[in-house]
Amino acid sequence: MSKQAGRKSFLIVDDEPIVRMELSEIVRDCGYEPWEAGSTAEALGILEHAGEAFSGLITDVNMPGTRNGMVLANHVQFMWPHIRIVVVSAGRRPFSGELPDNARFVPKPWDDEQLASAIAIN
Repeated sequence: MSKQAGRKSFLIVDDEPIVRMELSEIVRDCGYEPWEAGSTAEALGILEHAGEAFSGLITDVNMPGTRNGMVLANHVQFMWPHIRIVVVSAGRRPFSGELPDNARFVPKPWDDEQLASAIAIN
């Protein structure tokens, strides 16, 4: 990793590069350093090396591979309970109890203010 993750870092997990760029801009506007991952496997690799340094995670629900964003959210909450979790999706909304207690769900297309509020809450 060329740059060091800091407590003001948010990991953005989405398989669409344009969506990651849009989310990165919002995260940056909220005062956090955005990091990007195109899959849950890539995100877990980053977190295994620097999970303690991240303050937040934004993940899409529908992701390629064997783990979707909800599985990732629950794993992150278990392994790194200090990480704030925001889940976004254009598809279905999570069922009651499907997301960790500390997670916020924001539907796509998101409202920038709603997403910024979900990012900023600690």
